[in-house]
Amino acid sequence: MKKDPSSPATTSDAYDYMLPSWQKVQTVLDGTRAMRAVGKTYLPQHAEESNAAYKERLAKCTLFNLTKVTLQSWVGRPFSDPIQQNDLPEPIEAIMEDVDLLGNSVHTFSQAVFSDGLAKSFSHVYVDFPRVHRDPDGTPRTLADDAAENLRPYWVHIRPEQLFFADAEIIDGKEVLREIRFWEEGEERDGFATVTVTQIRRVYMGLVAAEGEEPMEKGIVEIYRPEKKKTRGKVRWVKVETYTFDFDEIPLVTFYADRCEFMKGVPPLEDLADLNIAHWQSTSDQRAILTVARFPMLALSGGVDDDKALTIGPYKWLWSPDPQAKFYYVEHEGKAIKAGAEDLSALEEQMAEYGAEFLRKKPGNMTATARALDSAEATSQLQDVTLRFMHALNRIVDLTAKWLKIENNGDLAISTDFGPEELNAADLQTLINARKMRDISRKAFLDELKRRGLLADDFDEEKDAQ
Repeated sequence: MKKDPSSPATTSDAYDYMLPSWQKVQTVLDGTRAMRAVGKTYLPQHAEESNAAYKERLAKCTLFNLTKVTLQSWVGRPFSDPIQQNDLPEPIEAIMEDVDLLGNSVHTFSQAVFSDGLAKSFSHVYVDFPRVHRDPDGTPRTLADDAAENLRPYWVHIRPEQLFFADAEIIDGKEVLREIRFWEEGEERDGFATVTVTQIRRVYMGLVAAEGEEPMEKGIVEIYRPEKKKTRGKVRWVKVETYTFDFDEIPLVTFYADRCEFMKGVPPLEDLADLNIAHWQSTSDQRAILTVARFPMLALSGGVDDDKALTIGPYKWLWSPDPQAKFYYVEHEGKAIKAGAEDLSALEEQMAEYGAEFLRKKPGNMTATARALDSAEATSQLQDVTLRFMHALNRIVDLTAKWLKIENNGDLAISTDFGPEELNAADLQTLINARKMRDISRKAFLDELKRRGLLADDFDEEKDAQ
């Protein structure tokens, strides 16, 4: 498809490549209603199947949403404990209880971004600052001015489906963003009503020259909104606002759960979503065949068809003019039902195994085979992803400090101390023996049981001891 180079809504090739995967994963995560809404996309209509029969089959199908359950399980592990705030400057610490100006704490906000990136390969956070008006006399604003007006930076979660264009270049070996464009919602007045409209925000680096000064590279923001009237069926975007900010970089952080290249990756949940779609289709076929099997067909052998209506039920009798005629029921043997049930069971086992595999420890970058065999030196894929997210989260904090024009010597920490999906019997016996031999303390023993899921998250050692 040819792209319009004059339109700010033109998407990048990377976005076009990733969008089908995002839409598939999101549809499955949204559940039964969303799967029914897309209809034939994930539940094809059979050859010779009438539209009425297809609609009935679609309406009866229910999604066994193990994709959503798996994602919630993955996300719940690193966020089972609150995010630790270590030596954050007071102005940044004050923001942590409401990082997005929508009432979400750093823990709640981070969990949503982590979940989105884990599902779709990556997700973004844009660190923004409220628009401020310069004094007419040109007096520069100070931090005290911002504090007096309760102005401070805030975080905006941008889903990968929103950010449809990004451009970067390598400067001194570092990938530096030069431009981004993303969809967002804005408001405008229509008479006495306030209407929500979709708009495009373009953020890029460019040279800006104040009167009598040398040009300097700054961040430039442009807002585009669609004209109400379409030209030849096309939307024409009009620039409605432009402003600059004193930054030498675009304040966007991208968290990659699985990166292939710039703005491209492999969604960790995509293969599981495919299995879930196969299960959705198999469930539909299984329900259809059960409907057929539950209603045996009445057959007549050797009789005469006299085109008269035949009534079947209690207090009724069947008659045929042919004395050799026989009435009997033809029933389904059930072999196909059994095969369908086995297929569903196998798919469910594959989906469960997929979720567990992401939590299993794998050898790290070891230099010796012996070290690779040491489970203490191994991490799971989920732990690796959590570490990458923690790095991105602290980059967001650094940008927040940059807006506030302060140094940040603190950081945020997320727990990576979570065990595998299932408990290894040999590991458990080793722990028991170590405790019996007093090689480890009672606290260490209970902590390991809790980490491995044998004790509840709210287990209190002190109360238990009492």
